[in-house]
Amino acid sequence: MPAITFPQLQAIAAPPEKSEDLDASGLFIGPVAEQYLRQFASQQVVDKTFGIYDKDGKFYISDRPIEIDGDNITVKGTEYTGTPGLWELLIMKEPDRNIYTDNDRAEYAEILKQTSAMKHGNNPASNKPKSSKGYKYKVIIKPIWEDLYGTVGRGLKTVIIPSSPDALVDRLQLLLASKAVGNTGLRNELVSICDELLRQKGND
Repeated sequence: MPAITFPQLQAIAAPPEKSEDLDASGLFIGPVAEQYLRQFASQQVVDKTFGIYDKDGKFYISDRPIEIDGDNITVKGTEYTGTPGLWELLIMKEPDRNIYTDNDRAEYAEILKQTSAMKHGNNPASNKPKSSKGYKYKVIIKPIWEDLYGTVGRGLKTVIIPSSPDALVDRLQLLLASKAVGNTGLRNELVSICDELLRQKGND
């Protein structure tokens, strides 16, 4: 497929069949990435605050440059599998819940954490989130922030866990999925949930 050049973006093309056909000026992407980068180029329903934006022909999240290889995305040396759900979260202003999974959300949360994209001024030392009245902030960004850092405007995070066994198990599964993709700030909550499940089992 010939290269497609979007305004202000690198050329986008399908992967070449032979190595000698490589063109260093082109960005070779997979079908999922192509679909969402076309949405990005339309600039009508995309999110450049908590997602991808372009500058000088390169793609960024926060102030961190990213690499796209096929459908996958590499951020700060970590490659994330470019599922439709992860791209949905990275590109769209109002991500479709029917497209992204809990694991996609966990990986998106890790990318936001690693790039400080939720923090005021993209400053890793900031304790203030970027504010927004949009759908994405209310439904996705704010809950991720509170999972990682505590209630907005309430200072440092206090671990509060549910009392229902079913809710505890659901929360445990979500935390384990997040931990599996490299989130290291979950130990206290994981321990608290496991302790509570053991306590409730002992009371049966």
